[in-house]
Amino acid sequence: MVIIFDIETTGLDPQNNIVILIGMKRKNKIKQWKLWKIKDEAKMILEAIEEIEKVDQNETIVGYNNLKFDVPFMLRRLEILKKMKPEFWKKIHDKKWFDLYQYLGDDYKSLKFWSLKAGIKRSFPELSGKHVPTFYKNKEFKKIEQHNKDDLETSERLFEFLKEKNPEFIPFK
Repeated sequence: MVIIFDIETTGLDPQNNIVILIGMKRKNKIKQWKLWKIKDEAKMILEAIEEIEKVDQNETIVGYNNLKFDVPFMLRRLEILKKMKPEFWKKIHDKKWFDLYQYLGDDYKSLKFWSLKAGIKRSFPELSGKHVPTFYKNKEFKKIEQHNKDDLETSERLFEFLKEKNPEFIPFK
């Protein structure tokens, strides 16, 4: 079984930006941790890490650029917030991850680029990740939630597309 994972931030630099939403899709249910509800970034990240800890060896966490952006960003934010523990790295990296970004060439092409190539339509194509900081500043939280759900759904559908086209390279269930 696969679990889909994605975060939303106010920018690309964990030193100057924050995590504002973390989303996971598991067994067709989406869970989102939202900073505007939880009001504590460290608590939000720690709750998501607890959920990652529950992933068992028969499950694979799938996402787009999770291993080079999402996970390091979250853990760096915990360091900055003085909530980081060394065991978090191990707890997260001991899980089975499938990073679509790395699989597809690690070459700065976006999830949107690859989903268009695969013929996958987004539910909210007008909501771009580059607009998330503005949505957050303007308290347009529903748009951030929709964008995150779209990323989760698109990542899952892209994974399924790749698995169908290349079953020998993607043996996960």
